[in-house]
Amino acid sequence: MSEKLSKLIKPAIAVLVIAAVLLIAYFSGGDVSVPVSEDSRAETTTVTAATAATQTTPVTTLTETDAKQTTSTEQTTTRRTTTSKTAVTSRTTNPQTTPAAAPTTTSATVTTTVTTTTTPEVTAPPEPEFAHKCTLLISCATIFDNTDKVRAGVLEEQPAGGIIFPRTEVGFDDGESIFDIVKRICDRNDIRLEFTKIAATNSYYIEGINNLYEFDAGNLSGWMYSVNGHFPQLSCSQYKPSEGDVIEFVYSCNIGVDVGDDYFAKAG
Repeated sequence: MSEKLSKLIKPAIAVLVIAAVLLIAYFSGGDVSVPVSEDSRAETTTVTAATAATQTTPVTTLTETDAKQTTSTEQTTTRRTTTSKTAVTSRTTNPQTTPAAAPTTTSATVTTTVTTTTTPEVTAPPEPEFAHKCTLLISCATIFDNTDKVRAGVLEEQPAGGIIFPRTEVGFDDGESIFDIVKRICDRNDIRLEFTKIAATNSYYIEGINNLYEFDAGNLSGWMYSVNGHFPQLSCSQYKPSEGDVIEFVYSCNIGVDVGDDYFAKAG
């Protein structure tokens, strides 16, 4: 029994020794010769073959130093990657804020040109040269003293005070009548004049001046004329004035009594 055990132990020891030698040789990179007894050669043949077969399979083994270096490299790479991602994230989440440009205020000077149109005072054109001069007045002042007799709307159409044409020196030629003078003055000053021609006497009768007509202030109202304060009993188209005469064409509300003519009062 001891011999059998001895035979088994010796090869086992030899195998262990060979394995240890091979390991030492592998890690040290050198050749190590281990004396092997003849008794164990037979038993180690199988082990050697098995070991040779094992050596044919490449085994990658990392030393502790290599492992540390690899780990360090991976950690460095990981840190760089993380740093790179962090930098990108930082640029993305915290973009640089560019201050907005201050608003530009443009001052514009607006020049307004105001054109003032002055309406010239309307005046009658100068009279042509006449042979003679006289003074003319056209008035309806009496209607403002007889408002109870005046037809509605008449007063509003007349100038304040009733002066339709102020006392003015005007010209006339030989042969002209008072009617000719009044008509020319009304035409030149845009005063409405209405008259009727009486065929039987070949004369003219003035019915209205400046939209004021006979009977507008009662049945005894109408236009009359005087020359130097006298009321001729003659149509104005038949009366020939003289140099320097003062002619007043006036409206009467009482057949001449209110304007200074008492002819009809004496006759009546």
